[in-house]
Amino acid sequence: MKPVKRVAVIHDLSVVGKAALTNIIPVLSVMGVEVCPIPTMILSTHTGGFGVPEVIKLPRFIDGCNNHYKKIGITFDTLFVGYLGSEDAIKSSIDFINENKGTNVVLDPIFGDGGLCYSNFTMEYVNSIKKLIPFSDIITPNYTEACFLTGEDYNEEFTEEKLIRIYKKLLKIGAKKIVITSIPSYIKNHLGIGIFNGEDFNVFYKEKSEKSYPGTGDIFTSVLIGKMINGLNLYDSALCAHYFVSSCIVESSKYDYPTKEGVLLEKNLKLLL
Repeated sequence: MKPVKRVAVIHDLSVVGKAALTNIIPVLSVMGVEVCPIPTMILSTHTGGFGVPEVIKLPRFIDGCNNHYKKIGITFDTLFVGYLGSEDAIKSSIDFINENKGTNVVLDPIFGDGGLCYSNFTMEYVNSIKKLIPFSDIITPNYTEACFLTGEDYNEEFTEEKLIRIYKKLLKIGAKKIVITSIPSYIKNHLGIGIFNGEDFNVFYKEKSEKSYPGTGDIFTSVLIGKMINGLNLYDSALCAHYFVSSCIVESSKYDYPTKEGVLLEKNLKLLL
């Protein structure tokens, strides 16, 4: 038996500007996990501030990988489903999951932040990505995405009752375990992370960083997966993931460079050893 766990990651690959697979591969690798990237598209840069990137979409690559692995008997311990970008990729991801029954599935339904969908996404796409939720063991939406998935108004005043409504609606859609990031707080300059492990619901708040960097959600979910593969429960894994992302932001904030380039991941990977 191979001495390391294997994770298939269905996500995009940006060459410049650390996000998506550029962050996921080193994080999981240093945690002792084999990463098998299945890119949904390749971009010259990520889409947050570098102008219009060169993009090569790979609409049939997920299906091609799925068919090949089925023929040669390749299986995975975990499937990490991230940026898909099209309804075809959503359908292909469901097919991939169905060919790997019994494998732990983590879904980060990437389509928005700050109360808005990203410019290339519509509510039709949001409704389509809901189809993946019943196939997932853990979902990690941010607060914006959780609101859109459940039909809650992001701009409505945040209350604990509203958060509970969101969790109940996600469970009704088919979610099993849920981690919601970037939850508003009553405390000034704080954000929360809400965790439902299938039985208990907990929220913890931490001070918000002054600077914001792309790709931190990818890092968060990667650390969460790595910690769980290495034996931690969901709650402790989420705390470790939040601590690591915070450490990356603190270190990166010491240097004067454009935040669009992402956190200085390389200086912090040793913390995961």
